[in-house]
Amino acid sequence: MPKQKQTLLDIKNLYTGFFINNELHHAITNINLTIDSGEIICIVGESGCGKSVLALSVMQLLPSVNAKVSQGEIIFQGDNLLDKSIKEMNQIRGKSISMIFQEPMTALNPVFTIGFHLIEVLKNHTDLSKKDAMSKAIDLLQQVGIPRPDKIMHEYPHQLSGGMRQRIMIAIAIALHPKLLIADEPTTALDVTVQAQILELLKDIHSKENTSIMLVTHDLGVVAEMADRVVVMYAGEIVESSTIHYLFAHPRHPYTLALLGSIPDLNHDKEKLQTVKGVVPSIQNMPQQGCRFASRCTKAFKDCTNITPELSEVSDNHFARCLLYDACYPEDSSTKKGENK
Repeated sequence: MPKQKQTLLDIKNLYTGFFINNELHHAITNINLTIDSGEIICIVGESGCGKSVLALSVMQLLPSVNAKVSQGEIIFQGDNLLDKSIKEMNQIRGKSISMIFQEPMTALNPVFTIGFHLIEVLKNHTDLSKKDAMSKAIDLLQQVGIPRPDKIMHEYPHQLSGGMRQRIMIAIAIALHPKLLIADEPTTALDVTVQAQILELLKDIHSKENTSIMLVTHDLGVVAEMADRVVVMYAGEIVESSTIHYLFAHPRHPYTLALLGSIPDLNHDKEKLQTVKGVVPSIQNMPQQGCRFASRCTKAFKDCTNITPELSEVSDNHFARCLLYDACYPEDSSTKKGENK
């Protein structure tokens, strides 16, 4: 009998926005998703779709000056993180939930050594002596494949390559064996060989520790390599979600189709890559009704700009936000669904 999955993170009806000229504009709206223990879920979409805002909302690391979670719940191991104090979140971050940031050069403090970064995490969350913390830090560097770990401990971030800095970030993130690891574009700006090494390292950590991973990316090649389940975001909303194999084989939302169509095909290397016309709307110019992708969609018809689609189950555990598949859509006999503008 298969082991029953246990929900680790449950995000319910989440809205996060930013104040611009004293007016709150939502960057993500009505986000509902779960992550099970030991699951790898990929959040995919173009820049500006709200992926990083979602990750920072979970970590409670949004800028306090102008950002606000205005609605919803983020339930982690049965507790709502939005009810936690700053002190309580400081205990959760790093220990139970860790994050690998997009650019390690800005995430690592340039005036402190690599050893200081690692030992600081251990010192804040454990009772290890300085000697034991030093030994543990060296072990962590070895675990993530850093050569000469005892020497690297005394070096500074600028002395290391981008790939090594990213490994340092991973070592810091896994130091306390977190239940959930959030990786925000962890392979951005790295060459292809190093990207493959970083992804292999994440898979190895997942396999050995049974760590759940939320991987934020725009690279569908990374998604194919890593994910159990995929969540496609567009303009702050989830537009499609499914298991990795089913979504790649049977994409339903036109945005997902467009993203898949932009992947180079080695079997047809002379064909032009498909592009998605237009850009993601800014949070100040978000459509107030209709489908947010309608202005860029090749399958849009007249109702797409005035009827807002719901995220509907189009098949078993496969959801899409599109009038072509919305069971609640009151189909007009005068409108042929899928007819182009």
